[in-house]
Amino acid sequence: METFKWQLALLLLSSGLILTKSQLVYEDHVTVVNRVITHASTHEEAGRILAQSLLNTDKRSFLAVLENLPKGSPLKFEPKLSTQSQNSLKINAQCQADITAFTQHLSLSKLTEWALRMADATGKPSAGILSGRFLFLGDFDECMGINANYTSLTPTIHERKFRGQFCTAKYNVFFPGIPTEGYYYWGLCLPDSCSDSEALQLGNFALGLYNISVIKFESAGCHLRSVPWTARAIGVTTMLAVIVFLVLLGTAVDILFFQWPKWQNSELQEDLGVGFEGFPSYQPFASSRRRQDIAGPRNEDTDPLILNGSRTPEMVLSTNNQPSRLVRTFAAFSAWTNMEKLLNTKQPAGALSCVNGIRVMSINWVVLGHTLLILTYMGDNIGAYSQKALKRWSFQAIINATYSVDTFFVLSGLLVTYLTLCELRKNAGKLNWVMFYVHRYLRLTPIYMICLGIWVSLMPYLVDGPLFPQRAGYEKDHCKNTWWGNLLYIQNLVKFKPTYCFGWAWYLAVDMQFYVISPLIIIPLYRRPRLGYVIIFLFVLMTIITPFVLSETRYYSAAGAKIKNHPKPRGDENYDLYISPYCRMGPYLAGMLCGYALYRINGQRVRIHWALVVAGWGASAATALAVLYGLKDYFGGKEINLHVAATYNALSRTAWGVSIAWVIFSCVTGHGGVVNKFLSWSLWIPLSRLTYAVYLIHIIVLVLWGAMARSPFYIDDMTIILLYLATLMGTYALAFVFSLLFESPVMALEKVFFKKEKRS
Repeated sequence: METFKWQLALLLLSSGLILTKSQLVYEDHVTVVNRVITHASTHEEAGRILAQSLLNTDKRSFLAVLENLPKGSPLKFEPKLSTQSQNSLKINAQCQADITAFTQHLSLSKLTEWALRMADATGKPSAGILSGRFLFLGDFDECMGINANYTSLTPTIHERKFRGQFCTAKYNVFFPGIPTEGYYYWGLCLPDSCSDSEALQLGNFALGLYNISVIKFESAGCHLRSVPWTARAIGVTTMLAVIVFLVLLGTAVDILFFQWPKWQNSELQEDLGVGFEGFPSYQPFASSRRRQDIAGPRNEDTDPLILNGSRTPEMVLSTNNQPSRLVRTFAAFSAWTNMEKLLNTKQPAGALSCVNGIRVMSINWVVLGHTLLILTYMGDNIGAYSQKALKRWSFQAIINATYSVDTFFVLSGLLVTYLTLCELRKNAGKLNWVMFYVHRYLRLTPIYMICLGIWVSLMPYLVDGPLFPQRAGYEKDHCKNTWWGNLLYIQNLVKFKPTYCFGWAWYLAVDMQFYVISPLIIIPLYRRPRLGYVIIFLFVLMTIITPFVLSETRYYSAAGAKIKNHPKPRGDENYDLYISPYCRMGPYLAGMLCGYALYRINGQRVRIHWALVVAGWGASAATALAVLYGLKDYFGGKEINLHVAATYNALSRTAWGVSIAWVIFSCVTGHGGVVNKFLSWSLWIPLSRLTYAVYLIHIIVLVLWGAMARSPFYIDDMTIILLYLATLMGTYALAFVFSLLFESPVMALEKVFFKKEKRS
């Protein structure tokens, strides 16, 4: 009886398939959402077929054990291989010898702890397959900690040692008559003498032995204990070290040349009973007291992810004690001064303060959507949860989180139009258009490229786990052939294979492209407003007609639903609709019109009849709700009419942009009420200064968290809330550090080298 228990235990430990349903590589939102919807609608049938296959496999395994029990023969990890089967495998001799030793040491006569641990470290199917519970990761750390030794008989008798190696093989599942897409894995604990290709061969060969035809392995990756440093990783690390050194040096220079004299002056002023401004010594960083109202000078950055007033104040230099440009260059890296600017909650009267709250809420919405779509793939019950969640009204705000990006397009169009028109009016129609573009590029690119470098080069050194593609990373070619598209902000226009680099940065490319062509609208609005209206109208027609025609001719859906009579699209919806500028310009144009309206009112309070205000807010709310919830029924798998889908794709984003533009216009002109008070809350000011950094790094934070996970977790609403809040807090904390190191110094350096010095 004891023998039977051991054999049964070994069977359960060693005969299972490891089926994991997770990949944390970030993809475009459309692809991921469609995949979630597809999984939710097919998991039940897929689980039934897969469970039947596994049950058949287990049945044969049990029969083999029962037949061998009377004979006392050892338990085999795999059936005997025919000569033809052995010849079909291209496995190195050492890997084959170690695998053979592993299977032999699982027998009762040679049972050893290391072999038992290798079997134990392998994941196995558990209860719930019928409801889509496919995530069985095994024990990554146990496998990587195994030290095996055995007596080898070839070529001579000697002691052989090897270590455990966790390998994850990626596969697709082919269910007859069921269209499925997604990523699954088979985890194996193998000897470290086996390579990636050999792990792939062993996986496919094992499937064939057990007649499992619904699974096909595509690739495999085995994890290293230590990843060799590449020239690329060394270069990025060196650059980061240099920046940290400059920040430390700049902080010391700032304290020595700027802060210390200011502290001494403050003490002396207290002794003399005069204010600091009354003391005649030089003031290195004088606070700006210009009135920054909505008709004032250019004091806001044109990027919606960047807060107005976050740029370093101009240095006011004394004619008698002027620090050199070299000193000011080093001081630009000061963590002390830059932290003061980031945490400052003061705003001048009349500023577009409601924009702060909209920024923060929108970026938080982005993080919420990506948290759900990335981390919940680690869920143990993703299939069952998705089926329930997609039927709920509350879930629509998450699955439609793509409209948070359209909010940023509104803000970007508003700010670039309003601020540029103010500059033109201030300078009698003249503007340095070269600096118009240089400022924008310098403002966005440095921290962007640093985050890209960390993502591509350093991730294998920061994290490892069963779901992390350690050797390849998340960019299949390490952006070797595609990085230049990001540097030029055109990656969304070039169909890179297999995909563009740093996937979520498509927004930056589209926004930059809008910025580049914005003078074609701004200049006519300033000089000949009617011509500007015509140009905007033509662009609006383009951004409505184009997605409608593409949807009609290529059968693009909405809400991830199937198109009636046209189940398969004839193109790439992500490239054609989601990241193409000509289909996303509607909200940007709505923002430009709002910015022009604010420019025309010139800071004056606009009187609007209360009935019109109520009607405006009602129409805005109704439009936004229709966009978010209008297609709720189709998220559950209901087929959608092609014309309905095309109309929704054509109008929804522009309609959303108009709704957000009304909110901003109402708040700025004094008709926002409690909404304006909430959006203008001073707490939003420092947080909104971090929104650009949050956007760049939040995916990195999610991937770091998810890739380190060793086991699945149960998904419910409370789990999602906790995951979201933890991700949000971690992202803002890291964004604060990134902003101090990589973002704020660039803004200060721009002041040093491109702003004219003022003398008191």
